[in-house]
Amino acid sequence: MSDQIVIDTFPVGPFQCNCTILHHPSTKEGVIIDPGGHHELLLKKIDANGIRISAILHTHGHTDHILASGRLKEATGAPLYLHEEDRSLWDNLETQCRMFGLPYEAI
Repeated sequence: MSDQIVIDTFPVGPFQCNCTILHHPSTKEGVIIDPGGHHELLLKKIDANGIRISAILHTHGHTDHILASGRLKEATGAPLYLHEEDRSLWDNLETQCRMFGLPYEAI
């Protein structure tokens, strides 16, 4: 088996934001980048590949990059990461969801 990092990028959520799951094929350690929705699909992919998520990373704080974060954190126990300068977007996630008619779930 190759030791090259596996990169799986696909669209998720109502805005079809690109989400990426990176993992090492031998250790099965991985991270999720920009989980913008469809937490069920993400968890299914993680479980099907036996991946242990160690971090949930966000390139920025827009709702289309964050929507599934709370459910993934709950399911995996992985910490969430976002650049401090995007904190105001994170703190206003409920307002962002309301603007687009999306359900809000506290993270």
